Order: sequence, then structure tokens, then C-alpha cells
Amino acid sequence: MSVLEQEGMYVYRRSPWAFFVALCIIAATACGGSSAPKQTGPQLFANPNNPLTSVVTSWSHAGRHADAKALQTVAATPAGVWAAGQSGDIREIAAYSAQATRAHKVGLVVAYNLPYRDSCGKYSSNDKTKGRAYRTWIDHLATAVGSSNDIVVVEPDAVSDIVSNCLNKAQVSSRYELLQYAMQTLGKLPHAQVYLDAGNPGMSTPSKAASFVQVLAAALVRAGVYYGKGFSANVSNFQQTDVTVAWAQWLEKSLGHSMRAVIDTSRNGNGPYVSTTKLSGPDWCNPPGRSLGARPTLTTGQAGIAGYLWVKDPGVSDGACNGGPEAGQLWPQYAVGLAQGNSP
Repeated sequence: MSVLEQEGMYVYRRSPWAFFVALCIIAATACGGSSAPKQTGPQLFANPNNPLTSVVTSWSHAGRHADAKALQTVAATPAGVWAAGQSGDIREIAAYSAQATRAHKVGLVVAYNLPYRDSCGKYSSNDKTKGRAYRTWIDHLATAVGSSNDIVVVEPDAVSDIVSNCLNKAQVSSRYELLQYAMQTLGKLPHAQVYLDAGNPGMSTPSKAASFVQVLAAALVRAGVYYGKGFSANVSNFQQTDVTVAWAQWLEKSLGHSMRAVIDTSRNGNGPYVSTTKLSGPDWCNPPGRSLGARPTLTTGQAGIAGYLWVKDPGVSDGACNGGPEAGQLWPQYAVGLAQGNSP
């Protein structure tokens, strides 16, 4: 048995998707790149108004010093600031982007307010938003980002919902139109780096991966990915970084046009949840036993990968599942578990 075969069989037992990664690494074909070098160039901006900071202070005063120290690790790390249609979200983004600009750093903004968002998962549903109102909201978001150097991740799950058949025909048509508008409007900003969300490797089985990537690439094109820099991957998910890198590079080749990707590494340190123990919600929704992933950087050393980012704030719940509060609500104890390598 060759070294390639031995390595491939070993990695395949860990994860079916990882077999592709083994082939990339050993044969030096699709993956490209190497281990991340020392970070140089633009630096990411940590939100000084992260609400976890006040929890750190409260816990310190209450004598919970170990928990406070672990939580401070999360609070002080650059993570995405989500504009999700909540009250004051545009003002918050405007202030945050201005702060990042003054600090000569790169902010990270997530646009998440499409009609019928999260149609597959349903924990972050927002059925009340209408098309015309969404276009106006995107206009306001573009104004808030302005001339900053923000990275803007556009609508996590939006294209995934389409290719996973969680929308009816009318909703699909409307969603493509709204995503095109968002990408075109935000893509015109002078310095922003705009990425349309593409989902994650766990959306298909390895046996169907090739055909699925082609379907996904076509959907991204129709949704306006070429108006931006590329796509985001693994947002709010737990797929291993090496697996996601290989998948993203594969998708980039299908798209062409020098597309690049940013990868969410916020909670993927232990990979996805794999257990026979039944959870009280989906295995992607606040699963136990997870940990923080690679720290955010814009220097990855991987071909076509523009950054490892904490798009998902590790201190925020995925939804009312597996012990967590409603989607978007703070869950400090989960963040502490992530920092300690074993989320509750």
C-alpha cells in the first residue's frame, strides 16, 4: 500500500470529507498553500463595545476570576458585528466602522436581514421583512459602512437555503433579486471587501460533492457573487479548517474570476459534533464539547483564502436549542466553555 493510500484511509476514518484534504496535501493538487506565516499587513479590529466586556467586569467583581479570564479571551478577539434588522443596528455599524477606520484596522460586518432568512434552520426566522424595506435597509447599511475597509459578509444561509430547497419558487426568485441588489450595492463601496455566504462542506455528502459544488457555484453567480471579492464559508458552523479550505478552493475553481474566500474559524477547534448522544436540537445549534478555532487573521498562507475570521461571535447563541437562549442573545457560559475547549 502506498503512503498516499495509507494516509487517505487514515484520514477518511476521521471524516469522509477529510479524504479529499489528504489527497490535496500529499499530491499538492487542489489545496495549495502551506501553514500560516506570521501575520503581516492589515489588522482586524476588535469591537470595544462587545457586550461580553460588561459580563467580564461583573464576573470579576463576583470573584469568578477563572471564568472572567476565559471570557475576556473571547471578548477581546475581533469578531463579526451583525446587522440583523434589530433596533439601532445601522447606527451601531456606522459607529463601529468609524472606530475601525480611526484605528487603521479592518472591521467585520455581517448583513443578516433577508426576508424568510434561515428557512432551513428556522431558529433565526425573519418573515416580516419585505423586499422594498430590505433594499432600503441595504442602502442604509452601505452608508454606514461608507469608505471604511470593512469586510462585509452578506446573508449567511441565504444561498444555502436555496440549494437545500427550503424556499418555494416565488421566494427563490425574490431572494436572488435581493441578493443581487445587496451585492451590487455593497460591492460599489470604495474600500469594503464584500463576500457572499456559500455555506459549508457539511451541506453535501462526499459522494455528491462534485455535482453539489457545481450547483452551488451556479447559485452564487446568480446571487451576485461577482460583484464582491468572493464568498464566506463555515459561518456559524463547526467544520474543520483544513476541510473547509479544501472545499473553498474547489468552489473557487468552479467560480473562476479570481474569487477568494474567508472562513469562519470561531468555534471549529474540535470540529463538528459527532456522537450517538441525542441532542435537544440540531447538531449545528449550540452543540456541546466544542472549542474556539484559529484566531482571526488576514494572513492565512493558503491559496485563495483571504482570511480566517470569527464571523460568528462565540458569545452569542445559535438559538433556543441545546440549552441556549434565543438566536442572537448572549450566552457567556457557552463562550467560556469554548475558550476552555469543552463548551457546555
